[in-house]
Amino acid sequence: MFLFSPTFILLTLATILLNSSASQALPPDFAGPIPNVTTAVSRDAVLECFVENLGMYKVAWIKMNTQTLLTIDMNVITRDPRIKVSNNNIRQWFLHIKKVKEEDRGYYMCQINTEPMISITGYLDVMVPPTIIEDGTSSDTIADEMSKVSLRCQATGYPTPKIFWRREDQKDISVVSYTGRRFSVSKVEGEYLNISQITREEMGAYLCIATNGIPPSVSKRIMLEVNFRPKIRVPNQLVGATVGSQVILKCNVQAWPRPLTSWVRHKGVIIINSNMYHLIEENDSYNTYMSLKIKHVSEADFGSYKCVARNSFGEKEGFIRLYEEILSTPKPYMLRSTFMAPIPFPKELHNDDNDSTLSPRLHYGHPTSNSLMDDYKDLRAEHTRLEDAQKNQDGRTEERSLHRSNSNNTSCATRFHLPGSTVQWLCFIVNTVLVQLCC
Repeated sequence: MFLFSPTFILLTLATILLNSSASQALPPDFAGPIPNVTTAVSRDAVLECFVENLGMYKVAWIKMNTQTLLTIDMNVITRDPRIKVSNNNIRQWFLHIKKVKEEDRGYYMCQINTEPMISITGYLDVMVPPTIIEDGTSSDTIADEMSKVSLRCQATGYPTPKIFWRREDQKDISVVSYTGRRFSVSKVEGEYLNISQITREEMGAYLCIATNGIPPSVSKRIMLEVNFRPKIRVPNQLVGATVGSQVILKCNVQAWPRPLTSWVRHKGVIIINSNMYHLIEENDSYNTYMSLKIKHVSEADFGSYKCVARNSFGEKEGFIRLYEEILSTPKPYMLRSTFMAPIPFPKELHNDDNDSTLSPRLHYGHPTSNSLMDDYKDLRAEHTRLEDAQKNQDGRTEERSLHRSNSNNTSCATRFHLPGSTVQWLCFIVNTVLVQLCC
């Protein structure tokens, strides 16, 4: 007869008690869903799974889109060194992914190996900053003036990036609407930048900028060159200078490709840098500012000059004439005294029918520009008028006038110390006026 040993009996009782307690314990369950996680590429991500009443069961992490088993309990199954698992009091289970890649995006499952199996899922969203696609983006472009230009820019990223265009110099972009109306905007949104009838003002650097809210935004610089023939504007076509001074002649050129420039003086002589001449040239995009400095102007420098600009689309000339400025000497200003004594006129030869006596004529020569001949003429006209009035008087009036004139000559000459002829003429006029007033 088979007898049970005491040890066997104790083990059997323990097994029955354990099975009874297990049947009475609560089954494992999840305390809540796995929170979705969003992170940028190359950063770390952590997924959380909350478990209750786990007991003797195990927790596993699985990548759903590839059905890859990542971890079981505290053991990492995958060979990816970026994956790590941890827990907190066997209730919180964490799946760690270092330096997240774009292919890590997707659903992840937290599973408990009950019978039947239970699980929940969470989503890991990986954001990717924009990147310019070089093969699908325009490079530096060259176009002729008044032609049509279309620039393209492509970019990738997650979410899909937006693309807009802007000028590097912050100037507005000239675009044409569907109705044909041309207007200017600070930026243009879209993959393509279309410019109709491009002009030299549209020449410059354009930035294709891609952004999706995930830093950093990226951009590409595209240089747009517009070819056109030279055009010259001369600020001052007539320039004056004095001998020995310094003068600068200027020409402003617009041309692209950048032109070959030169200065040519009269008789076709090409000017180069020397002790006499200094050539200056400044470039700003399609603008070229030409200057010719003549250090010490000489007589031979006066004449015509021309500035010449030439590129593969044509040639243009600008003309400047350098003339000599003559400094005028100011004429001296002659002050006339209010009490200036009248100057006697020269006596001329005259032949009177009743008198055969000839009076000598005095010659003063040709008056200079500063002479008083104009004053002589005015006084002579006055003398003629007074003489005519005198002839109309009777003999008695004439004798009285001559008597008064002779009597005053000595006193006038003594008082004013003037020559006799001047005093005589002055007294004659004064006495004549007095006679007119008295009579």
